[in-house]
Amino acid sequence: MSDETIDHDYPGVGRLYYFLARVMLILVTVLAVIYFGPESSVFGIVSLAAMIAGAVLDVMRLRNIGVSQWLIFLRFIPWLGLVLSIGLQSAQTGWSETRRLDRAGWAIIAAHAALIAVAVFLLYRSGFTGEVFGIPFR
Repeated sequence: MSDETIDHDYPGVGRLYYFLARVMLILVTVLAVIYFGPESSVFGIVSLAAMIAGAVLDVMRLRNIGVSQWLIFLRFIPWLGLVLSIGLQSAQTGWSETRRLDRAGWAIIAAHAALIAVAVFLLYRSGFTGEVFGIPFR
């Protein structure tokens, strides 16, 4: 709950609609692989369309938080893509004016941190023998 007002109008997509659109892209991709199978050409077309739609959605979100759209290329660097995704989900509209997250943004970051911690714990418990985050297991 902030008393600050945004000085400029930021086009693009807000935090809630960004999240819902991402969920829909994942759902469409999962349904395509279940219905058509991972080897079908229809699934290849659906996954390519979902990748393009995801990139467009990320650019719209970057515009909404007020930062350069060129940051979309961070998506293709292995661990920076995860950081970009978390940042896009947690930053509020007009984030570039205050450079501070609101209460909901911090809650979203905490939820992501908890999910990452659970995933690393489950990998460790399952006997995963590779490396995750540069941490050797076993």
